[in-house]
Amino acid sequence: MSNARLALRFAGRELRGGLRGFRIFLACLMLGVAAIAGVGSLAAGVRAALEADSRQILGGDVELAFTHRTATPEQLRYITARGAVSAVAQMRGMARTDAARTLVEIKAADSAYPLLGRVALDGTTSLREALARRDGVWGAAVESSALLRLDARIGERIVVGDQAYELRAVVRSEPDRSANVFTLGPRIFVALDSLPGTGLVQPGSLIRYEYRVLLPAGASPEAFIADLRRVFPDAGWRLRGPGEAAPGVQRWIDRIAMFLTLVGLTALLVGGVGVANAVRSYLETKRATIATLKCLGAPGGFVLTLYLTLVMAMAVLGIAAGLAIGAAAPAVIGPLIAEQLPVGALGGLYLRPLLVATAFGLLTTIAFSLWPLARAREVPPSALFRDLVAPRSEEHTSELQSRFGISYAVFCLKKK
Repeated sequence: MSNARLALRFAGRELRGGLRGFRIFLACLMLGVAAIAGVGSLAAGVRAALEADSRQILGGDVELAFTHRTATPEQLRYITARGAVSAVAQMRGMARTDAARTLVEIKAADSAYPLLGRVALDGTTSLREALARRDGVWGAAVESSALLRLDARIGERIVVGDQAYELRAVVRSEPDRSANVFTLGPRIFVALDSLPGTGLVQPGSLIRYEYRVLLPAGASPEAFIADLRRVFPDAGWRLRGPGEAAPGVQRWIDRIAMFLTLVGLTALLVGGVGVANAVRSYLETKRATIATLKCLGAPGGFVLTLYLTLVMAMAVLGIAAGLAIGAAAPAVIGPLIAEQLPVGALGGLYLRPLLVATAFGLLTTIAFSLWPLARAREVPPSALFRDLVAPRSEEHTSELQSRFGISYAVFCLKKK
């Protein structure tokens, strides 16, 4: 029987004794791997959610964005001839009532908005009805936080710039909200035709005009963008397709994931100290066994292979438990994230972060256990006789008699 097979046989006998001596080892490894796998899986779930809803988040197949100015009539004729178009203007301004005032994010939309999805409102049937002009007064739909800041209720009026608006609905959700993560105030929806009446549209005003285009079925957004750049090489617009639906959210998620992965890796490395201590403590209890094996002719490589196999088997258990916890992160934490962020996490099994966590777990185990194992490899046979003459504890003697009896070791080595 080869040394490797004999070492595996001895390791199997050791594993029959359970996890005694490896509980701290397993806990350190499991927590570190779970942190890395969980963060990676959660980030992958958010990216998958962005990709799945990319057209809805973008508001169409292609978005053309201008700053400070609108599209020219020629540009509008070109894009409207190739698909449905919706125009949106976004800017910041002050909204006020007799009781309070606050900074708001103004979103002025035309009657075609949204091309994909729907704006969920409380208090009316549709966004078009909420923003329509009635009896000479334009309507507005606001987020609930705006009502709190302005100390207002539905049916009352607020003033934005020079324009009065009647509050007609509360916005619960909007399909393209995740494209804008950073906001300075609550959202207020108004009609695009009412925006000039506010007096906020002045030379130098920071206004972003966005034109969302919904192409016919089968049309390629990439080809349409290439045509726009060819026909209008100096247009000065920013073009985005479904692959760039929410670049700000993507960058933010990537940075948070990188930071939390480094935190998880740090926790795993700190846990590596616990791994090293656990392995060293376990090998101390096996000092008599190792000395016995060496007295019977077992080489140092046999001892190293035996206990490295045992440690790696325990590592597989700890890593598997950590991966199970990390893989469940998108399903468990995803709904909580959706309450705080404009996009949730799509549940599923993401192999790449799990493989990364597995690699980190194995490398940590090997790096922090090799030194104690290498020291055990050099335990001299005289340590056995020293313990027999002056035993350090009764545990070592009972371990010698029960686990690796001299008769069994002689039998295995002779069979070899």
